[in-house]
Amino acid sequence: EWWAAFYKPNKVTTASELPSGFLSSDRTKNADYERVPYAFAFRTPDATLDFVLISVHLRPGSGNEDKQRRKQEISSITKWIKDHDQKEKDFIILGDMNIENTGELIDFMPTGFASLNDECIPTNTNKNSPKPYDQIIYSAANTGSEIDQTFDFKVIDLVKIMKERWARISNKAFPGSPYIHDDFRKYYSDHNPVVFRLKSTPAGDDD
Repeated sequence: EWWAAFYKPNKVTTASELPSGFLSSDRTKNADYERVPYAFAFRTPDATLDFVLISVHLRPGSGNEDKQRRKQEISSITKWIKDHDQKEKDFIILGDMNIENTGELIDFMPTGFASLNDECIPTNTNKNSPKPYDQIIYSAANTGSEIDQTFDFKVIDLVKIMKERWARISNKAFPGSPYIHDDFRKYYSDHNPVVFRLKSTPAGDDD
């Protein structure tokens, strides 16, 4: 997969000197990843906060082999972080981790890391099969103070939002009412957008 990040340049700028890029040069049949993650480094214009976002899409599936593969993937990601944390400490792993439930998340979570979606709020659009697929994972010690814990983790109802806009693009029946999974994800996505916030600490960036 090819990764993209859209950002507001008045809020952040890219920080090319920080760890960034694909986590592995082998992007064909990688032993550690189903899809090699990509790291994006950003900094606020006033240099009071910088961070690295690691965008992931882990192996799907509900079987034990699938869960073990996801656990292997997150372990490989955290190893990459440890190998690249000399210049930066704030690494945030986010995206479709295909986590099935709270039990898997607890077993999956690397030591010292926390998830903003620890309540396992469903993030997929299919309400007939709700799953907490999307997670935002961070180092509690290094990045916990930069995460806006009060704002926490919010899920945007994509079906509801898109219904209001559907008439502008089509005169056909809206595939979200009634919900038709294959049609809706063809036009939009089978995942809802999720939102979290970062904040600068009073003393400025701590790394």
